[in-house]
Amino acid sequence: MKLLVTGGAGFIGSNFVHYWREHYPDDQIVVLDALTYAGHKENLSGIPEGKNFMFIKGDIRDYETARDAIEGVEAVVHFAAETHVDRSLAGSEGAMRFYQTNLEGTEILLNAAREAGVKRFLHVSTDEVFGDLDYDDPEKFHEGSSYNPHSPYAVSKAAADMAVRAFYHTWHEPEVLITNCTNNYGPYQTPEKVIPRSVALLQEGQKVKLYTDVEGRPGRNVRDWLHVEDHCSALEAVLLRGRAGETYCIGGNAEMSNYQLVERMLAIMSEVTGKPMSIETHVEFVKDRPGHDRRYAMNTSKIESELGWKPKHTFEEGFRETVKWYLSPEGRVWLETLRETSREVRVGQDKGAEIKL
Repeated sequence: MKLLVTGGAGFIGSNFVHYWREHYPDDQIVVLDALTYAGHKENLSGIPEGKNFMFIKGDIRDYETARDAIEGVEAVVHFAAETHVDRSLAGSEGAMRFYQTNLEGTEILLNAAREAGVKRFLHVSTDEVFGDLDYDDPEKFHEGSSYNPHSPYAVSKAAADMAVRAFYHTWHEPEVLITNCTNNYGPYQTPEKVIPRSVALLQEGQKVKLYTDVEGRPGRNVRDWLHVEDHCSALEAVLLRGRAGETYCIGGNAEMSNYQLVERMLAIMSEVTGKPMSIETHVEFVKDRPGHDRRYAMNTSKIESELGWKPKHTFEEGFRETVKWYLSPEGRVWLETLRETSREVRVGQDKGAEIKL
């Protein structure tokens, strides 16, 4: 099979490329990536270009680029997107870039895929399209949850989800599939995200920034954490066995507050480095960002029952391995390669701040 992986130099996209090559070495993969702040060709190091792999630097918003990349492809796995929520909060210009890439780019890809005769189109989306849950709500997000996006990023992804469904309803080809996943973690994640960013700050001798809510409680927001390798195996199941036109929710069944996450991170770093670290000495509490969602949690019963998928990593094991990787020589080199592209890591609460890697 020949696949086009958009955003294949990003965190999740590159992990998917490596996963697919390991499990399907005879398949051909074309990666299309604009190499923005979220995409780094170093993520694909060790993969030689040749018969079974091609890298194209290009923007999904350009139809000719998309059409050339998609030629002869049987399936598209669509990761390419503007992803960092705080960047979408940087005024109208920031929001418009998210809408242009995430909605218009997806529409362009769908039309290019239809013209090229692509069989399957897997659109990778997020749980943020559903809004948030109360902290004590017994319910979790599921495939039938109402859309209630709370940021320009979430709005752009929700609109893209709807565009994919509408396209399939209208044209019936290619066969589309949508996945909505929870927060991913693992090696090679861009240091705009909380785990690598926090490790980088601590390595530099700076404090982790932890948001407080309107009542002054720090790190109360809850996320469901999914190891990136488990996400890749779920996408494999959906792409190969999912029912056309269906949505599948993916999660790690590992809910945790940001306070608990940072607390565990500090404990692991203390153990590895031999330097005592604690919330009291290594964390700075900062004002919350606008529209910060309270809690995400995912009901994964559909993908488990229909496709037989379950996450293999426990959070304790996967998170420990992840933090230790960022502290390893390989992880330190990875963070160093992103010194320049990760200078302005947030455009929300600490706009203009720099991580000195």
